[in-house]
Amino acid sequence: MIHILLVDDDRDILDIMRLDLEDVPAFAVDTCSASTEAVELIRQGNYDVIIADWRMPVLNGTELIKKIRSNGCKSLVILYSGHNVSSDIRTAIDSGADYYLHRGGDPETEFAQLREMIGKAGIIRDGKKPD
Repeated sequence: MIHILLVDDDRDILDIMRLDLEDVPAFAVDTCSASTEAVELIRQGNYDVIIADWRMPVLNGTELIKKIRSNGCKSLVILYSGHNVSSDIRTAIDSGADYYLHRGGDPETEFAQLREMIGKAGIIRDGKKPD
């Protein structure tokens, strides 16, 4: 089972993403709409993948990534955002994001790309798939 945390302050987007990802039997999906709540969930839980928006109150996506990486989080992190400024993408990757996916195109294509990226989480734990 691959445990996924979705973080976005837009609850409609969270619901759509959760429904799509829950169609994959190997995915267990949790959601939260506040970056500060995400920090606590990540501290308490064991997530293989974290998918976060960039534009959020309190901590934006790169600030969230820096915070969880400084706390020792080794999860696969995907920044999935409609914000598409190349300098911010570079900052996100430099802050510890594994992938950046721009939101705003065809949702089916984007969700397929997300599922493909998440599938790569299966190799992040000592070369073994998560339980």
